[in-house]
Amino acid sequence: MKRNTYLWALYDFANSIVMIVFLFYFSQWLVIDNNKPDWWFNASLIVSSVFFILTAPTLSRRLDFSRRKLSGLRVTTVITFLLYLLVALITLFTPTHTLEAAVVFTFALYFYLISFIYYTPMLNDISDAGNRGFVSGLGLGANYAGQVIGLLITLPLATGVIYFFGAEGRAQTLLPATILFGLLAVPLLLWYKNKEIYPQSKKENINTEFSRIKDTFKLIFTNKNLTFLILGYFLFSDALLTFANNFPLFLEKVHGASDSVKTYLTAGILTLSAIGSIIGGKIADIKGGTRTLMWILVAWVVLFPLIAFAPSFAMVIIACLIAGLFFGPAWGVSRSLVSEFSHRKFEASSFGFYILAERFATFIGPIVWSIVLSTTASQGPVSYSYAIFGMAILIFISIFFIRKISPPVLNKVPQV
Repeated sequence: MKRNTYLWALYDFANSIVMIVFLFYFSQWLVIDNNKPDWWFNASLIVSSVFFILTAPTLSRRLDFSRRKLSGLRVTTVITFLLYLLVALITLFTPTHTLEAAVVFTFALYFYLISFIYYTPMLNDISDAGNRGFVSGLGLGANYAGQVIGLLITLPLATGVIYFFGAEGRAQTLLPATILFGLLAVPLLLWYKNKEIYPQSKKENINTEFSRIKDTFKLIFTNKNLTFLILGYFLFSDALLTFANNFPLFLEKVHGASDSVKTYLTAGILTLSAIGSIIGGKIADIKGGTRTLMWILVAWVVLFPLIAFAPSFAMVIIACLIAGLFFGPAWGVSRSLVSEFSHRKFEASSFGFYILAERFATFIGPIVWSIVLSTTASQGPVSYSYAIFGMAILIFISIFFIRKISPPVLNKVPQV
């Protein structure tokens, strides 16, 4: 189990490299370097989320039946790698083809999201009630460590200190990140020991399949704790993801931060997120996941206004670094709670709805963010402050759902 745990965490390390580099540099390549409006980048987030929302329930339900987590992860990882590779090549060798790059990035992000349908439920295979928070936090810690490494090793490429070939600047960062992702993902795909016994495959017609998805949806949401967790997660992940995805643009347009400053600040935040993920997981195992998550969210209600209306860039840096300690645990603790509350028979569907809530957030969040920016654009850079404050309101509302979670009880597994 320890070997599987480390391979599982290494995969989180691998996919975080390609994720952070593309979110950090592709967004700026598109919006700043090529003078496209902000909504071009947010449109990729929205469209990929829509595709995910439409397909995730079916894939999750099939996984509950087939149990083929590893084979599904292998397929989606290979497709994700190839699509990110294509985006990197477009930006390097045909940099004027911005629309094509944005479209391919949208599909790359979609398959990246789909891979988590197969990856996340593996948490139940490598942990138990006594260490679930720690193992989940370990994976998130590896994720944030990968983001730090990804930003640091690509900074010399973005600033022109190192140049390989093709277009200069931010386009240089994408290919190395993609290659690293592919290399570091291989160990899990090849050496993870999977002892699942697969049931015999059975084909169902489309009406039967959708009927079973509907029944599974009803059964999952009869679990009060899981329902309140997903509703709360929908709101606070909306706030955190929308802010994180637009963070580089906020730093440059409001505070005029250079790529070097943005990279070092983000690396510092992510390093603290990695530390916070592991510490938060340990605390959750001792004090309880629900109580731990509540205090994390309360901290964010305070931190977002501090970041939004800080009187100086130095204050922004301090607030963001403190926020890093609470960013990682929000995901690690909530993920361990899904594992705690979900029935083993419907683990893939439970995690699927958990990820689905995140995608709904990534669908709605960019729309809200874009609307706030457009309606307050006449006021200048302060429009970003209003958008960030809106994220604090979403987290404040999410606390009311998390407060309704009660201590879990063992239930009989329902039949579908």
